[in-house]
Amino acid sequence: MEWKGIKGTVLKDVSMKRYTSMRVGGPAKLLCYPADRQDLAAMARRLNDKGIPYRFLGNGTNVIVSDEGIKEALVRITKMNRLHFTKTPDGAVAEVGGGYSLKRFISECARRGLAGLEKLYWIPGSVGGGIRMNAGSFGQSISDTLTAVDIMNSSGEIIEKQPGKEEFSYRASPVGRSDCVINARFRLRSSDAKKLQEDMDRVYLERKKNHPMEYPSAGSVFKAVGDRSAWWFVDRAGLRGYRIGDACVSEKHTNFIVNLGHARARDIASLIDKIKGEVFSRLGVKLEEEVELWGFNG
Repeated sequence: MEWKGIKGTVLKDVSMKRYTSMRVGGPAKLLCYPADRQDLAAMARRLNDKGIPYRFLGNGTNVIVSDEGIKEALVRITKMNRLHFTKTPDGAVAEVGGGYSLKRFISECARRGLAGLEKLYWIPGSVGGGIRMNAGSFGQSISDTLTAVDIMNSSGEIIEKQPGKEEFSYRASPVGRSDCVINARFRLRSSDAKKLQEDMDRVYLERKKNHPMEYPSAGSVFKAVGDRSAWWFVDRAGLRGYRIGDACVSEKHTNFIVNLGHARARDIASLIDKIKGEVFSRLGVKLEEEVELWGFNG
């Protein structure tokens, strides 16, 4: 395929083990890194013209790719990571690229004494991925301070949205699966930088205590059911520590599946099916995945 005129980087047949937090997955047909938004639009047009389907990959923290890989092209906007702050009377507006690390962005805000995102600290992934999933923790959601997003849709068209809070819900947003968050704006309030750092330290310690950070994982596997977290159902079904190959339900937090070293994507997918089946059989509850499975039949 001819990439003349493209400023970014295009790689072929790239193993997804390196690019997903679960450390599993076969090759992607193409892995594309646009240099800027014009380059992104040009890449999308080129892929559309050639009839090559594509999807956007953030930091791969919520994705499990099949062992056979995927035939689509993957587009990563990690090079589009501009961060700019504009002061306001009560704080600042932060403008940040969708490919920017969410954890790093929150740290930069706190360092400047800007509050509104500190309880999301240590959630892995990119800003764009966090917006699409409406990332949240400890009673705070990324949509609480979000004011606008620039999105590229599947047609390569770039549009600005100013979504209201009513358009967001638990792990859901108005950003579609085929959309890419290029840029986002947040309105943050002034606070004490030392206090914000203390809040972030507490969040980190709580995550370290309760989450299996010592093993590769894709974070929470299932969505909550009503007001009850999914781990409770998995635990009640007697699946704590249950494993298929090196894919294992975490002993520390049963809504995490961890890779003990040599898990395959099919082991993880089989374990997800096992959990859903056991929870429904024993408790009559249907669990819904929070993680995304790419390249699997169905």
